[in-house]
Amino acid sequence: MMFQRIMIAAAGAFVLLAAGASAADQKPLTENQAKRFVASLESVDAMRDRLDAEGKIDNIEIATKPKAGEAFKPYSKAVTALKDKYPADHARLAKIVKTHGFSAKDWGDAGDRVMIAYMALKMQDEDPRTLQVVQTMDKSMLDMVPPEMRAQLESTFAMMEAVKNVPEADKIAVASVKGGLDAYMDKNAEAG
Repeated sequence: MMFQRIMIAAAGAFVLLAAGASAADQKPLTENQAKRFVASLESVDAMRDRLDAEGKIDNIEIATKPKAGEAFKPYSKAVTALKDKYPADHARLAKIVKTHGFSAKDWGDAGDRVMIAYMALKMQDEDPRTLQVVQTMDKSMLDMVPPEMRAQLESTFAMMEAVKNVPEADKIAVASVKGGLDAYMDKNAEAG
């Protein structure tokens, strides 16, 4: 199913590219922010590849997975994990994203919002029924799964909650860069 492929590709991108105010409490995401974020992805990919070669990605990926009750904010959590675990690499990221008009923190926040809005748009475009299913998901289902699957499902629920609650303004801003994100995700899916 196309949505599953998108989720897998997005999860891979979130590792580096993977609690605060919710998107609804923030200023609306702008088309300009979305464009600058998408323009930064290629530059950040090179850094992600280097971190992966150095064995650092696993530590960052672990830190980005939401725990029970946490919001799904993979980019901003990855930036925080990078700052905490690898300060020199955080400084490199800050330098890279500065050329795109972001601080590292602002880049992470924008990345969360862009990619969550992108997933909402993809679901809406490709299979609107998926979004309806997401809106009816019941967290009590977690009580019925084995403990070894619970952490993964909690992350999925957090992601789906974020997708369900994405502000309409964020979707409008991201619609202008959807083609660029589609191409980026397809390229990453083929490479991975």
